[in-house]
Amino acid sequence: MNLRDLEYVVAVADHQNFTKAAQAQHVSQPALSSQIRKLERELGSEIFERRQGSVELTDFGRQITALARQINSLANRIDETAAKFRQIDATPLRLGTTPTLAAYMSRYTFEMFESLFPDLKLVIVEEKPAELARLVETQQIDFAFIARKSHELIFGPEPVRGLEFRPIWLEPLFLGVRVGHWLADAPEITAQDVPRELLLRFDVPFGYALEADLPDPDPRAAEMVGIDVRSARFETVCRHVAQSEACTIINAIAAIQFKQDKLGLTFVPFAEGGNLRELGIISRPNYSRGVVVERVQAYIQTQPPPGTITYALSPEDRRAALQVMKTKLIEDTDSRIR
Repeated sequence: MNLRDLEYVVAVADHQNFTKAAQAQHVSQPALSSQIRKLERELGSEIFERRQGSVELTDFGRQITALARQINSLANRIDETAAKFRQIDATPLRLGTTPTLAAYMSRYTFEMFESLFPDLKLVIVEEKPAELARLVETQQIDFAFIARKSHELIFGPEPVRGLEFRPIWLEPLFLGVRVGHWLADAPEITAQDVPRELLLRFDVPFGYALEADLPDPDPRAAEMVGIDVRSARFETVCRHVAQSEACTIINAIAAIQFKQDKLGLTFVPFAEGGNLRELGIISRPNYSRGVVVERVQAYIQTQPPPGTITYALSPEDRRAALQVMKTKLIEDTDSRIR
């Protein structure tokens, strides 16, 4: 028995599927299954009950999995303790970020790290929020930028376990349409007024409360606007919107980059509340390079990315800063972000 065996057991227990567990552990499914079978023979009892199309823990397996989680956690703490005695810039830092942030604040992020830690090698990893959380938990990346609502969807509103979330900045949401679209001249729009048959939405939420009030995806939308978002990336959808009658929600950081790139999009502000998402850092408890998280947090709070406002502001100052930013974005270049 070794630590890798226990990691395999926990992965299968979490995914309830040998193939998905193998993918998560970056090994072949036969190799993972064989190793678990070997462990079961060594222990003299089955950990998993294998059924057609599903995997369930046995009573023995539930106890073994609970112990395996504890052992893996202790092993991670040993790694973290050892890392505390290494220099901050001894190894590259892997920063996770979501598709709505990665490409649009990469310059800001690299400049920030160049200012704070000039000798530290930075690697940006783009993934969806749930996968970023898994990568942070398994120490495959150091920490990640995600929305608070994404964190709550993964761990619950009051998690008893999981990753620490540090709120840092707030980002507004817009409805994106092409220049000349019949909605382009609207001064603002409510979630209920967004045309369902033209709205392109992703399965994974962006982290805005307003998303719950948007129309549900129309099964006819793909045929009407010519793209199926299930297999498309965020930027691909935005570029398609710039050339069609479709519309989609776009966060401010991405909107500003699209404006600079002259993508041909107009951005309509949402009228009601819920159009701000709270963004922050998720990291492991007792993360060895905690000083990096603290300094990144302090930097963003004093110099937030373009299109955002710092979380540290009072509610009144937030509203004022948001109004100034929204007015500037609307008035710039022919009364819209274009």
